Amino acid sequence: MPVVFSYCEKCKARIAIELPADIASRHSVFPFAYTFIHGNPPHALIIYLDQTLTERGHEVSDIHGIDSDTSPPPPEQITIKAETAQDSTPTSQSGRMVPRLIESLDQFRVSTNEFRILERCDGQRSIKEIAEELGIQFFVVMRILLDFQKRGAVTIEKRI
Repeated sequence: MPVVFSYCEKCKARIAIELPADIASRHSVFPFAYTFIHGNPPHALIIYLDQTLTERGHEVSDIHGIDSDTSPPPPEQITIKAETAQDSTPTSQSGRMVPRLIESLDQFRVSTNEFRILERCDGQRSIKEIAEELGIQFFVVMRILLDFQKRGAVTIEKRI
């Protein structure tokens, strides 16, 4: 089984994550998200992996509804839940969510993927259309756009 190392900001530690041997072959769009639940209190380390299982980003998320005295579920259950969430179809609302760039990108440091997404935020294309056009998972595009919305560069409106 392949092992990926990532850094968890909440634990302040480098974490070794053992992945299923066939994890990359299960996906057709990259990067894909893999969720690893660990720690006390339990929290999720979400890593974004490319086809060579190289980490392309990560984030940490608290888990609500799990007591710190309760041990997290076994990794097999976590993997199934994470993949089900990743493979699920976005809601019908996603076709009506339209991002628009409201701030120049000159002041932001952006990756190539972020730039490709942001340059399509013209107030006409929906998030779903941008994701399909670029061949990137909807949830990855949405996460990037929400980050830039927080930073004041993008607005997201509902198309009527």
